[in-house]
Amino acid sequence: MRLARGPGGVPEGAAGCKQGEGRDGTRLGAAGPARAVGTGGGAASAAAAAAAAAARAAAAAAHAAAAGRRAAAERSQRTHSALLRALWRACAGRGGPLDAPAAGLPALALAAVVPRPLPDPGRFRYWVDYQALSSPESAALAERALQMLGGVRTGGPPKLDPVSAQRQKIRDYGYMHMGAWDLLLSITAKAMLAAEVLRPGQIVSIVPGCLCITRKTSLVRSLVNAYGPEAAFGIVPLTFKLPEELDDWAAWDPGLWMLKNNKQRGTGLRLVPTAEAFRVCFETCTRPGLEGVRLYRWYLAQRYITDPLLIKGCKFGLRLWAVIPGAVPLRAYLHTNGLALFSSEPYRPEDAGKSGALGGVAAGHITNYAQNENGEAWDLPQLAAHLGAGRWRALWRRCVEASALVFASALRRIQEVQAQMDLPPRSTFQYFGLDFLIDASLRPWLMEVAHEDPATLSVIQNAKWPVVRDMFTLLGVGPERFASPPQGHAATLAEVEAEIGRRGGFVPLMHLFPTEEEVPGLSIPWTAADAALREWAAGSSAYAAAAAGAAGG
Repeated sequence: MRLARGPGGVPEGAAGCKQGEGRDGTRLGAAGPARAVGTGGGAASAAAAAAAAAARAAAAAAHAAAAGRRAAAERSQRTHSALLRALWRACAGRGGPLDAPAAGLPALALAAVVPRPLPDPGRFRYWVDYQALSSPESAALAERALQMLGGVRTGGPPKLDPVSAQRQKIRDYGYMHMGAWDLLLSITAKAMLAAEVLRPGQIVSIVPGCLCITRKTSLVRSLVNAYGPEAAFGIVPLTFKLPEELDDWAAWDPGLWMLKNNKQRGTGLRLVPTAEAFRVCFETCTRPGLEGVRLYRWYLAQRYITDPLLIKGCKFGLRLWAVIPGAVPLRAYLHTNGLALFSSEPYRPEDAGKSGALGGVAAGHITNYAQNENGEAWDLPQLAAHLGAGRWRALWRRCVEASALVFASALRRIQEVQAQMDLPPRSTFQYFGLDFLIDASLRPWLMEVAHEDPATLSVIQNAKWPVVRDMFTLLGVGPERFASPPQGHAATLAEVEAEIGRRGGFVPLMHLFPTEEEVPGLSIPWTAADAALREWAAGSSAYAAAAAGAAGG
């Protein structure tokens, strides 16, 4: 498999995506002109060229306005972060109590920096922003785990009170109340705002830089940049970025392609044959806040897996959960709990080009639970019993290895983003859902890395509860952690060993991170701290016992 390369051997369209960008994909004309498909396409090529010309003409007038709005949004975000820093320094430097009014500071601004005291010193404070968790059941799991560890919710509209949440969610996020919490669960954009002004001891649910794997377009770029196209497209299906790689896409044999945008939870998908794909890929749409600007609807074309493993005639995918508790050194863990999520209808190849009842992809061809709530769900022991011990161990090992490669590929971008920030020691973590499709040869194909979790029914809730509980335990969340904040930017080996001792059902992935000695030409900037962790893990019996779960042991 080949990916066309631009100057310097870097795959076209493979430039890093800035953390916190305010766009979901390519703006018309933003990354160079959309190209007609290659010669030899006949009528399809001519139609595609005409559609491209029309799209470029429609976008030309709007492009300058779009660029201006994007620049204004970025200036606004930088100004907001700078204001919060200035307010905190002004309050902290006055020499008086922080809850006393500061001359010249508006009351709303003070709410962002004035701490709220916690009556019980044996507890810690957490804040859950309304949109951080996708369902009331998911929010209840997080709150249950935090309360068991001594947490008290000091802010954030309760997920179980949608009326209150709807009223407050626009104007009341945790980053606006930096003194009100020790731990914040928030959505990506708001968590990044909090990360910019974190105080010593606080912890927020984002690892800055990980947007490079949680966005579909950026995930493919990260894998290609780290490992090259051949290895990358052994983890994810062959993928082309639109519109930049239209010519390269046209050179491939006809088949079925899944068109995708950066939406998650099974939305933003369209399954089409090649001939139709070259027409559909030029569709445009609008976005809230960018009225009058036409954007390309589809950002990726991904080869469709036409030989899925079937159980009872239905496709299924694996949802696995992982956590990065820190990036210096990089640590990642995958939980042994997970789910097999089935399509709600039998898989019929002839339905590939048909739409489902609500539009999009036919129900027999999609396994995401959020779009397929009538589908069956198994826990992993059920799946293992069905496949047999040997086949299950082989599948699990492949999923673990792929997960390790994905998280390692994010390190360069994590370092680039965090080098521009002043993060307190050990102040960030991130929780991920990885979705794999399994083909008939038991090969897992990564579909997406989600930063939000799916809707919950009883079997999903039962599988997820140990994951959520073990995640906060592994992080060392509790009153003691916040009473004595970590010191030093890098986690020590003793701290990593203690982290592994608290892992619960998580298995470490660090021994599976690739090195240049193992993979010549590897492009991952490992640090001395990463090397020290690898050396320690190689000789640690505690690590070996923990890593046994990665092999299905």
